[in-house]
Amino acid sequence: MHVVQLLADVLLRRVGSHHARGLRTLGLTTIRLAQDRVAEIEPVMRKVYETVGAPCGVALALILARLGRLDESLAVRCPPEPVTDHLYGLELDFRAQLAVLHGDVDLASALIPQLLPVRDQLAGAAGAAYATRPLAHALADLHRLLGEDGPAADNYTLAEHTALAWGSTHLDDRAREAMAALAAARARRRTFAT
Repeated sequence: MHVVQLLADVLLRRVGSHHARGLRTLGLTTIRLAQDRVAEIEPVMRKVYETVGAPCGVALALILARLGRLDESLAVRCPPEPVTDHLYGLELDFRAQLAVLHGDVDLASALIPQLLPVRDQLAGAAGAAYATRPLAHALADLHRLLGEDGPAADNYTLAEHTALAWGSTHLDDRAREAMAALAAARARRRTFAT
C-alpha cells in the first residue's frame, strides 16, 4: 500500500496538483476508518490538524472518538456547520458518526434534515475519489439514536440498496448487520414490555 500511496503523490504532483499530500491523507483516512485501523491514522491526522486547524477537525474528532477518547474528541475545534463542497457527504457521515459515538441527540436532530436530500448517495460520491458508506446508513444510525426505529429500518434498507448499486458487498454487509442489531433491540424491548 505504501508504494501505491507514493506513486499517487508523484503522479498528482506531476500533473500540477499542489494538494497531493492532502489527497493521499484523506484517502488513507477513509481507508483506515473503513478497516477499523483508526490508531494508525491518528498521528497523521493530528499533524494535519495542527497545521490546518478547524477545517479538518471533524476527521480528527471522529478518529479520537472511535479510539474511545471522547473527551479529547469533544475538545477538537470544528467548523460549526458542514461545508457544502465536494466533501460534503463525507463530512455529513463523519458528523453523524460523531453524534452517535457521543450520544448527542441535538447534533443528530440537526443532521437529519441535511442528510435527507442526499440519503440515496454514497458518502463521498460527489468527488468519486473517496467514499465511506451510504448516507442512508448514517441517517439510519441517527434515527436509531433518537429512538425512531421505523425511519431507522427504512434507511438501513436504503443503505443496503445503495451499497449493492455501488457493488460494495462489505457496505451491504454492514447495513444488514445494523438492521439485524436494530431488530434484536426491538425484540428485546417488546419482550420486556409484555
